[in-house]
Order: sequence, then C-alpha cells, then structure tokens
Amino acid sequence: FTIAPKAPTLKVTAAKKAAKLSWSKQTGATGYTVYMATSKNGKYKKVATVKGKVSYTKTGLTKGKTYYFKVAAYTTAGKKTISGAYSAVKSVKAK
Repeated sequence: FTIAPKAPTLKVTAAKKAAKLSWSKQTGATGYTVYMATSKNGKYKKVATVKGKVSYTKTGLTKGKTYYFKVAAYTTAGKKTISGAYSAVKSVKAK
C-alpha cells in the first residue's frame, strides 16, 4: 500500500506576463500537478504536470490580472496514481 504525499508549501512570484512557482519537495512524490484559477474560489484548471523538479513558470498571463495557484504532489504505485493534499492557494498579480 502507498501513502499519499503531503501537501507542498507553495511560493509564487510575479514576472513579466508570467508567474514563477516553486514548492517544497515531498518525500515519495513522483511528480506535482499545478492548478490555476482566475478567482480564489473559482474553478481550478490543471495547467501542468511537473516531474523531477520543484518549480514551474506559467507564461502567457495578462498584465495586471491576479491569478491563483495551488499544487498537489502525486505518487504512482503500479498503474495507480495517488494524489496528495493541495498546497495553500497563493495569488499573484502578473507584471
């Protein structure tokens, strides 16, 4: 049996029409799934699956608009993917 990874600690910084995300490495994680929304309680869309690193840059954002991000670690056991808890939501205003 496999234990789901813990929630990563997310950090987001604004860049030119982009958001730079980094998070804490989680023990046993195969990779991380990045989600984005345009309002805190809005619908979060999966924007990336990241393997082998703990950072991601979301480009193509609108200058002056605020975006919300959260990350979840996942692990694979055989053919099953087990997702861990989401990080706390972080917002960023694109430059």
